[in-house]
Amino acid sequence: MASVDELIDAIDNGDELTAQELIEQQPALAIGESLREGVLRGATPLHWAAHRNMTNLCEQLVQSGADANARRAQWWRTPLAWAADAGCADAVELLLRDGADVNGDAFGMTTALHAAAQGGSTSGQENSDGYRRAALLLITHGVDINRRATGDHDQTALDDAIRKGNEAVIEVLVEHGGKTTAELRLANQ
Repeated sequence: MASVDELIDAIDNGDELTAQELIEQQPALAIGESLREGVLRGATPLHWAAHRNMTNLCEQLVQSGADANARRAQWWRTPLAWAADAGCADAVELLLRDGADVNGDAFGMTTALHAAAQGGSTSGQENSDGYRRAALLLITHGVDINRRATGDHDQTALDDAIRKGNEAVIEVLVEHGGKTTAELRLANQ
């Protein structure tokens, strides 16, 4: 019997065929979560498949009972946020179609749009088209474009994109009415 973490390892290593076979053999793996310590604890196979843009696997996981709105991961809580964080627009589109909550709390009241705005580990410099498309999909599906994160972060997605220098997402946000926290504060005075 394989474990959820073995399935996640196959996904993380890009071995989609092994991952699909594991799910076919043990469909219950689709609803499991990682028990590893650290920020990835609680992540599901769907989080990982979305972050790797493995859309066929995402679909198989959802059909096997995976929750498109799972929020147990410690880092970017939702699969939608994981896909947006990696600029995986195809996975973003699939998850939205499968019922992912576009305004679901990704972390500290952020949305997946904040994740796209931050642009992952490359600040959106690599795969800029993926980040642009992900942001546009989230906006067209009704994300709260000016939601401010809570706590010390207290920033909108536009603040995040500016801070990270994610030009592709800055452009999309400005075109669709995105504001900085400072602009929102001025408007409320």
